[in-house]
Amino acid sequence: SNIIIIIIIVINMALMAGSVIVDDPILLQALPRALPLDLMNYLEGTWTGHGVGEYPPHVPRFLYLQELVIEKAVPHGPRELVWSFRSTCHNRETGEGLQSEQGYLRFRPMYINQGRVELVCTQPSGLAEVSEGTYTEDSLDVSSRFDGLTRPSSASRPLVTAVRRWLEIRPQSDPLTMEYRVEMATERTPMQQHLLSKLQKVV
Repeated sequence: SNIIIIIIIVINMALMAGSVIVDDPILLQALPRALPLDLMNYLEGTWTGHGVGEYPPHVPRFLYLQELVIEKAVPHGPRELVWSFRSTCHNRETGEGLQSEQGYLRFRPMYINQGRVELVCTQPSGLAEVSEGTYTEDSLDVSSRFDGLTRPSSASRPLVTAVRRWLEIRPQSDPLTMEYRVEMATERTPMQQHLLSKLQKVV
């Protein structure tokens, strides 16, 4: 049995190096397998739709169009479960650009279709966000932790102090639909909803 354990360890090392293919069914049963990540099978692609934004008392209610693109990052693989994303929002009536951001999602599976997720995101304003949270097969919920937000010295006040992002996929819909919500707190206001989008997968 010790010999089998040694063989498995050696094969694991070779697999990590990408230098061997295992087709023996007995050995395959003993090797660790990647946990399913159905959420990203749904999320990967291009999403478009519309939303409502506001942030009383500083920002009055407004309507916007949003495009969200999610794709595999580089590097990406069984040990690098990382996706990149970029989002743009335009005024629904005038077409004026309102907001853009880009970043990465990094997954740490713990169970089948459940685990931890980390998000890093930057905006043209200079705001940089590091958030952490959890995911399931059809949802994701992250929030900034401790010193998870930073910005340049030129940032205007009131400063953002906390961000929470939540999304839910409806796999039974055709086409796939997503509800995406961003909540925010500042030096002067408690955590409250800032953006609420309803998107459809187009590619």
